[in-house]
Amino acid sequence: MERIEELLVCPVCSDRFKEPKVLPCQHTFCLRPCLENILHDNSVRCPICRACHNLPRNGVEGLPSNLTIVNLLDFPNQQRLLRQCKECEMESGDVAMCKHCDESLCKSCIARHTGDLQQDLHHSLIQITRLVSKIAESDFDLRERAKKLEENGRNVKREISQSIECFISELQSRKKCLVDEVDALVATETGSLLRDQQKLEVKMTSLTTHRQVSSEICKRPLTLESTHEIQQFQSEILCLAQRGRELLQSNAISSDKVRQTIQITNRNENVVSSAISNFCTVFAQAPLTFDDGLASDGGPRIRRTSGRRQRDSQSSGDDGRVTEALCQYRNKGQVKRYFGAEGNGVGQMKCPHGITSTAADDIIVADNENNRIQIFDVNGQVKGVIGSKGDGELIYPQGVATDDKGLIYVCDGSNHRVQVFSGEGKFVRKFGSEENRLEYPKFLSLTSNGRVVVSELRKHRVQVFDSYGRHLFQFGTEGTSESQFNKPRGVITDQHGNIIVSDKDNHRVQVFTKDGAFVTCFGSEGSEPGEMKEPQGVCLLSDGGIAISEGVNTRVQIF
Repeated sequence: MERIEELLVCPVCSDRFKEPKVLPCQHTFCLRPCLENILHDNSVRCPICRACHNLPRNGVEGLPSNLTIVNLLDFPNQQRLLRQCKECEMESGDVAMCKHCDESLCKSCIARHTGDLQQDLHHSLIQITRLVSKIAESDFDLRERAKKLEENGRNVKREISQSIECFISELQSRKKCLVDEVDALVATETGSLLRDQQKLEVKMTSLTTHRQVSSEICKRPLTLESTHEIQQFQSEILCLAQRGRELLQSNAISSDKVRQTIQITNRNENVVSSAISNFCTVFAQAPLTFDDGLASDGGPRIRRTSGRRQRDSQSSGDDGRVTEALCQYRNKGQVKRYFGAEGNGVGQMKCPHGITSTAADDIIVADNENNRIQIFDVNGQVKGVIGSKGDGELIYPQGVATDDKGLIYVCDGSNHRVQVFSGEGKFVRKFGSEENRLEYPKFLSLTSNGRVVVSELRKHRVQVFDSYGRHLFQFGTEGTSESQFNKPRGVITDQHGNIIVSDKDNHRVQVFTKDGAFVTCFGSEGSEPGEMKEPQGVCLLSDGGIAISEGVNTRVQIF
């Protein structure tokens, strides 16, 4: 009977059927209001199976009634089965199924349960309202921040434009001033040269006349009178020659005079001073050769016979490639790993100095006070040990480097020289001590074009030699500013020739271009990861990492 009572409930309104009508799909619903509410264009879609059915001409009233349901509904009320309410546990004939909790509830419990649901829904709506309010506030805040960001961006762009325009204006003004000074100097010296040229022409005419007279005198027979005439004429010639030499010396223009004439005050002093030095040498040193042709800008073309410009133009082509390579050093300073400890056992070190790497990323360390060289893999595992203290061998080895042939270069500091060994440790050659160029060399590095870069401890500088040990140039002085050193130690070069130096007593690493110009520096004094305490050796790994050995902290850091 309980199952029969469930069949008498309409699936749409969840109440007992009222005028039950059956659809062609055999599903039954109340005529009003259930079927009338789902009516659409003389058709109806079954809410259960979703089948669409066309209605008779007279609409939903024309659908057949479910006689079985009608007969069941006609049972006397006293015959209906009493059911127990799950909430109040009272039996009643008005018990129905709650669609929310799927429990049998009486009408009073359903009403109370519905009120509870409405109250919960009301609380949920309040929470949603508060959340929407907070979201709206956050959205407003984000919009305001976006406006401020755009405003700041416009201000920064405006400041950049104003600064650039100011710099350009200053440079243009300075350019005009320098060009005017050079033009005035050229005009002054040109007038002086023309006047001197006229004097020279007069003297040359006089000397030519005296030469002709001298030739005639030499052709005549020699007499006592002619001897006196010759002596007098010779005195005149010597006097003219002396005046000519004085006139030639007065034509020389001093480079110092030109430099004093043009005063340099802008921030590009070195560049302009170099140009003025070249300008001075046009007058004082190098002869000029004039072409009949014109330069690309249509003006006269003048070339120096010394060939300096040709060398400068060839070297300037590498600047663009080097600038991109320097960017990778701006972000260095984060430690990847470190290994080693103090001691004389294998894998331990005592005051490690020089460090380098091979093509296989093996790391070679000069173990100074242990008088040996240790070879590690990139993870810090020992692969080999070579060298010892003794006459003819290494005495407190410092810097160490390898070339593409596998040769090992070692700074023999106490002997003021550089020694070269094969990969098996056999002596190959040495240089530095015989020319007395090196004084306590500490570390070295080899460039791709065969240059040898050596750091000097006591001189606080870095020297560059060619592959035969001939000196090329040097840079660095004692101090704590950029481009200055305080006992430089480790040095290494990359594939572009950029030079990386460990600045020992300044507790930092500095990076320079292949010509010795400063790029950047990183590191500070300390023992924490990323800090340094008297860095010694430095080397590059294939992934761009920079390995640094530390004497006081007795460890190796990789940045």
